Amino acid sequence: MTRCRGILFLLGGVLLAQGEAFRAPAPPFEGAIFYKVKAKGEVAEALQENNPPTELQLYIQGNRYLVNEAGIDFAISRLYDPDSDWTYVVDPKNKRAFKYEKYRKKAKNYPATYIGDSLQILGIWCYAFRVKKPDEEIIYYVSPKYRVDVSLFAGKKRAQAFFLNEGLYGAIPLKMIRKKEGLTIEVTAAKIQPMRLGPESLKIPKDYTIWGYDYRR
Repeated sequence: MTRCRGILFLLGGVLLAQGEAFRAPAPPFEGAIFYKVKAKGEVAEALQENNPPTELQLYIQGNRYLVNEAGIDFAISRLYDPDSDWTYVVDPKNKRAFKYEKYRKKAKNYPATYIGDSLQILGIWCYAFRVKKPDEEIIYYVSPKYRVDVSLFAGKKRAQAFFLNEGLYGAIPLKMIRKKEGLTIEVTAAKIQPMRLGPESLKIPKDYTIWGYDYRR
């Protein structure tokens, strides 16, 4: 019994230390992270017919971020603008942007919990956090070194991104594994590029037309 209590105390201490490490002050990341996307399973074979994305690109500056799904014929760029608190699908070719979330319900919150696993990604030790949903499971591998300042997102109801999942303390996942019946999607960082982004680089240009709904989808 004493030994069991000792193990539980040690485990509790590890979890507490892990949580404190992720809450500790760290410079917010600014720049780009480039990911490779792989899908496996029976459902993945059917998805190949629709030419799913093979790359994911994240650009972030403060509480502005842009997510590109690339490696496909019809690339998708989603830009979050904190000034309007909207996410837009950007169409540079036609100089327009669509309010992506106008008719989308806010996702239900499922907090991430530390599960004790770890691995190295690009030589960086990352720690595993799990999100359990009724129809899928997501494992996030994160490092305290790469994170956003979550206080900048306070009051932003429409800011929904994988690095803002409750329980990650703003850490940006360097690997994500999504598992559903017949489908496993792995998103793994292939390159991390810290850099200063221009003040206008993550803003919708003034000459763009704003549409209320992306009728193309």
